[in-house]
Amino acid sequence: MNISNRELRYLVVIKEFNDKGSGATIFGIAKSLGVSTSSAYEEINHLMRKGLVVKRDYGIYITEKGIKEINELIKAHRVVETLLVRAGIDPDKACELARMFDESLPKEVVEKLYEYLGKPEKCPHGHEIPVS
Repeated sequence: MNISNRELRYLVVIKEFNDKGSGATIFGIAKSLGVSTSSAYEEINHLMRKGLVVKRDYGIYITEKGIKEINELIKAHRVVETLLVRAGIDPDKACELARMFDESLPKEVVEKLYEYLGKPEKCPHGHEIPVS
């Protein structure tokens, strides 16, 4: 399964709430992302159907599957970003360009690029590259 950058933004916000020890709320997600509560509600239902989040009595929680998907997309983005910087592109521009197609790369391509680059631990901005 591949997730979009929009889905990633929602999952990251939900994970941030969860990491603080609480479930996310529709209102909290909407506020964090600057979207309407109806848009957030719709997207949460979409993420639930994909098995990426669950609703419990005390809020919305990311599933293990959701965390795995977050890490795969983050890895794709940071590997592509690293490749582009090594090819001579400015790190901020590389980040912007990587965002245009990182979600469409097959996992096997990301892994081959990761190996080709020498399995870097961090992207050009200093963020960890998740290990699959």
